[in-house]
Amino acid sequence: MELSRKRRMRDWSEFQKVREKGTSASGRYLVIAAHPDPTLDDRRFGLITSKKAARKAVTRNLLRRRFREIIRKWGAHLPDKHRFVTIARFRAPGASFQELEADWIKTAKRLKLWTEEG
Repeated sequence: MELSRKRRMRDWSEFQKVREKGTSASGRYLVIAAHPDPTLDDRRFGLITSKKAARKAVTRNLLRRRFREIIRKWGAHLPDKHRFVTIARFRAPGASFQELEADWIKTAKRLKLWTEEG
């Protein structure tokens, strides 16, 4: 699944709507929040990597690249017409790509929105 510009959330208001009105599930390295939006044609994704999670910009950018790759690989298993926000937790910089991937999948399944066909 391509993570094109139209599939990315850019406006802070979109992030706020997901955090305030959506449901969330937390894992060891990340939090995923989801909010259904019937006006969307497809699913949209946003990433939050704060200075609290990783102090250095290099590390935050690495986390973003890893999360984008995970979403490209597994995002099709999530339903359409939803907004999803992935938030890095303070333990995330110490995790390998495989650990982040496993935690993202486990957390997405905990939201009960995961479908096996993707």
